[in-house]
This record gives sequence, C-alpha cells and structure tokens, in this order.
Amino acid sequence: MNYVQKWSRIMISEEIILFAVVGVAFLAALSLSFFFSKRRNKLGLSIIGVMWAAFTGIAFFGMYNASGWDVLGYAAALIGVSAPVGVGGLVGALVGWAKGSKEQDEQPSSRAGHTDTAPTSR
Repeated sequence: MNYVQKWSRIMISEEIILFAVVGVAFLAALSLSFFFSKRRNKLGLSIIGVMWAAFTGIAFFGMYNASGWDVLGYAAALIGVSAPVGVGGLVGALVGWAKGSKEQDEQPSSRAGHTDTAPTSR
C-alpha cells in the first residue's frame, strides 16, 4: 500500500468523525428539545436556547477578535456545531410542541361529565 492509499484511508475516517460530530450535535439538540417541548417544559427549552445563544455569541466574539487563520476555527465551530444545534433544536421544539398539543386534545378530560357546582340538598 503506497502513501496515497494510506492517506486516503485516513481522510475517510477523519471525514466520518467530522460528520459524526455534526450528526450527534444535531440529534442531541433535536431529541432534547422534542422531549422538553412535548412535556411543555419551558424551563428546559429556555436553558437549551440560552446555552446555544451563549455558544454562538462567544464564537462570533472570538471570530471578531481573531486575526489571520484563527478565524477558521471559529467559523468551523459555528458551521459544524452551532448551526446543527440551532436547526435541531428548532425542529425538535416545533414537532414536540405540535405532538404534545395533539395528545392533549385527544385525551379525554378527567372531569368529563362533572359540573363545577356541588349538588345542593334541600
């Protein structure tokens, strides 16, 4: 096996790792936001949103202050981590919220057939 074949085999494994990081970030945000929004947990959704906004803000601030080739690391963090997390969180929250409201509409009320007034005895 020559040098080029070895290098191409290494590049394939590195590309898989890059795609895996992006995929794991997307799926983690998707599943967490779906879990929180289906249960109408606004605190959990808020925490995810604040963490995402903080990471994105820090990356933009670092990119603004970086010089030369250092900007590429911050750009890769924004494209490879922040964007998939943002999209996954948004999609998961919207789908979870819709499914949660659909399930609430389909469940019969526990007070069905009951009135709010107590029976009076005369």
